[in-house]
Amino acid sequence: MGAAATSTRLGIANPLLVIGGIAAWRAWRAGELRGRPHARRLLPPLVLFAAASLASAVFSLDPLDSFDKLPRLAVLLLVPLSAALIDEVWWRRLVASVAVATTILAVWGLVQYAQGFNDLEHRITGPLSHYMLFAGWVLLGVVVVLAELLLNPGRRIWLLLPPAVLGTVALLLSYTRNAWVGLAAALLLLAAVWSRRLLLLYPVAALALWLVFPHPVLDRVVSVFDLKQASNYDRVCMTLSGFQMIRDNPITGVGLDMVARMYPLYRRDDAPRWRVPHLHNNVMQIAAERGLPALAAYLWLIGAFLATTWRALPRLSGRGRAAV
Repeated sequence: MGAAATSTRLGIANPLLVIGGIAAWRAWRAGELRGRPHARRLLPPLVLFAAASLASAVFSLDPLDSFDKLPRLAVLLLVPLSAALIDEVWWRRLVASVAVATTILAVWGLVQYAQGFNDLEHRITGPLSHYMLFAGWVLLGVVVVLAELLLNPGRRIWLLLPPAVLGTVALLLSYTRNAWVGLAAALLLLAAVWSRRLLLLYPVAALALWLVFPHPVLDRVVSVFDLKQASNYDRVCMTLSGFQMIRDNPITGVGLDMVARMYPLYRRDDAPRWRVPHLHNNVMQIAAERGLPALAAYLWLIGAFLATTWRALPRLSGRGRAAV
């Protein structure tokens, strides 16, 4: 376990673990570790998810390898720590940092696109190692700055507008469909919170994008609904294989980080790929890897977060509303 805690395979969890430790130390010094009442509703599902993950490692097909992944659970500490520490001052600083980082990522990606990273075989990644990482971080940045721009612009439009525009363009040019779905859902939610009349503009915006963006991007959008495309059918096969893993291991799953290793045994004969790194579906991945109790905890966490924030919205305005 000691070796696992310092494993380089923790990837982005390592810096997050350091940040979490610093935040916890600051909270302890300031006497702020009691948290805010609303955030406490998120703790039971987090604890259940961690417990289910531990059980999954214990009963894994390769316990030693699964135990090596347990330190990643430290990332979950960021949820209560953020709820306990982020106030209006820190939110302002966070938004500024996110805006700058998103602008840098977007410009980096757009330069790559202009240099030839403009098809499915060569996608923009920015300074990151994978196009999905790039799209995921840009998506988070765009959503944060758009929320602040719409709900609490103040005098910082000059800081918020560039990452909102450039980040959205870079995201659309990344050919990453799951990020597109996330962006569409986020925009719908923002419109519902800010002004529901904006929903009427969505068809106009969609038509404008259809006329402006390159044909390869538009073809990629249309391909979302084409089950004959190999990558789409591959995801269907992964889902069916995931159901079989859950059927055989409903309580603890196949074990942390075991899905990729077990996939060839559960692979359908007509699946395009012999090996996959994961099942390309969070719900299916959690259930197959950690079991149905872990999936229940995950869905409970999402539901508790949505219910808590939605109830809080009518009482908030300005920066608080944007943060939620």
